[in-house]
Amino acid sequence: ILTLFLAGHETSATSLTWMLILLSQNPEAMARAKQEATEVLGENKMRLEDLGKLSFIRRVIDEGLRLYPPAWIVGRKALTEDVVYGFTVPKGHNIIVSTYLIHRHPDFWENPDKFDPDRFLPERANPEQHKYAYFPFGGGPRMCIGNSFALMEMTILLALILQRFDPRAGKETWEMKPMVTLRIKGEVPFFV
Repeated sequence: ILTLFLAGHETSATSLTWMLILLSQNPEAMARAKQEATEVLGENKMRLEDLGKLSFIRRVIDEGLRLYPPAWIVGRKALTEDVVYGFTVPKGHNIIVSTYLIHRHPDFWENPDKFDPDRFLPERANPEQHKYAYFPFGGGPRMCIGNSFALMEMTILLALILQRFDPRAGKETWEMKPMVTLRIKGEVPFFV
């Protein structure tokens, strides 16, 4: 439980900040997300049954995690020798995989640097897309244990923020500060 809360705090908070920045930079998406939050929640508090009705907000989260994955690199150790794109990876060597670069690779994503939450609409899904073209929580047996909790938490928080406030980022462009997580360099002023 301690790991879930400690590891999940910074990742979720940083991700939500990136999502609010992305919405601030995309007024049409902001309006759609605010409208959905208002229509689903009205003046009420969030209820469990509301989660499934927040489909656009959930796509905003998926797209935000694609563009700015909190775990922007993932390290693994090669269990056996392998050849990857013509390069031999010896057994026992450490491998670094960049989630950030894969999530923006043009072989996997159309207009990979564009913020487009609707790319996650079911009708736009590509059944031939590699299963690790999108993996903000890792994958396989080492997948983040808190992924379902994080998605629920971010959906609830983003909907409640948009229901109550009109957040606008204090500036247009932001620099990344890649550390253990993909942070934002400097302070992040928002106006409501």
